[in-house]
Amino acid sequence: MISTRQTVEILRRVESLQSLLSGWTHLPQPAQQLCLSPQWLATAAETLHEPGSLRWIQLLRDGEVAASAPLVLARSAQAERIEIAGAAVLFEPCGFVYRDSAALSELCRAVIEAGRPVVLQRIALDDPLLPAFKAAARGRGQLLQFSAAGAPFVSIDGTWEQYLQSLSSRRRQDFRRARRALEKLGRVTVEIQTPSAASVDAGLSEAMQVEASSWKARNGSAMLTHPALGGFYRLLARRLAAEGQLRLCFLRLDGAPLAMQIAAVYAQRWWVLKIGYDERWAEHSPGVQLMWEALREAFGLGLKTFEMLGSAEPWLTIWARDRRDYGTLAFYPYNLRGTMALGADIMGALARRWRGRQQSAQSPGKKPATVAGIDS
Repeated sequence: MISTRQTVEILRRVESLQSLLSGWTHLPQPAQQLCLSPQWLATAAETLHEPGSLRWIQLLRDGEVAASAPLVLARSAQAERIEIAGAAVLFEPCGFVYRDSAALSELCRAVIEAGRPVVLQRIALDDPLLPAFKAAARGRGQLLQFSAAGAPFVSIDGTWEQYLQSLSSRRRQDFRRARRALEKLGRVTVEIQTPSAASVDAGLSEAMQVEASSWKARNGSAMLTHPALGGFYRLLARRLAAEGQLRLCFLRLDGAPLAMQIAAVYAQRWWVLKIGYDERWAEHSPGVQLMWEALREAFGLGLKTFEMLGSAEPWLTIWARDRRDYGTLAFYPYNLRGTMALGADIMGALARRWRGRQQSAQSPGKKPATVAGIDS
């Protein structure tokens, strides 16, 4: 019988993307998710977190990475906890990367044994991580699970024409009507670029300018008004462009961009990363028109799915009937850190609920937001 030597290491920094890629050679990509790729996670660790906050836990078998938990230490005035890199800023699906169920179980035990509160946001409900983490946490602390926003997707299992026929005639008519109205004002063109590492910055800057022409700039969520977010997408775009995976999409009127989409073709899937439009043209639904064109491109490429990421917002039901469901886990160990974090989260939830009721009282008919324990 061949013995296997297992060790656990905690990375305080990522030396380079290349070192991460080489270390993950033997790991499958769970569910083929872009958000669990080395490119995504290394970029999040480098751009969205303070130096020294990385607590990336890896399980090694005979010196090779068998499982990896890309965690960071997040501090607030009331408490601290560890969470997946980028989760609190990007709010995209998260998870661990692992070779097999045994490695996942060992990794979860290592995370629990760190003795810190843990928040795992937007874990797929069918991901083995959920039961493995619950098993590791049993008897070690308080574990709570919350529902999290789902993400819509389109399965690409036929032709574009077949997909169109599956949609309501009203939706198809709305698209044609909006396109005809725009064409009356000038020459309408659609660009779907595959930029190189050398050309990506110019196209990305134009996309960011389009996004900043909407409400996102006013609430601070646009890439140009959120420095950390902008830094993340700039570096990620360069890395995806170097692999030929980035797509920059534009809807133009007489050459001027009205809408943009930043996307990636990764693991035979189209991933919508960012969308935006110039709200001066809102009556023509430029963002909706561009989404049609991106979907058409994905079907033309013969991909597996069109992943919209983000949240399952009502307007996305125009195209997607399916969605991926997620949950959030919050673990509070039986120690002082766990007690402080649990108390802080309970008080924060009560404060948010009170503010929601106040807003509801001031705006009759509006349903207050409900938050249990932590933001999920």
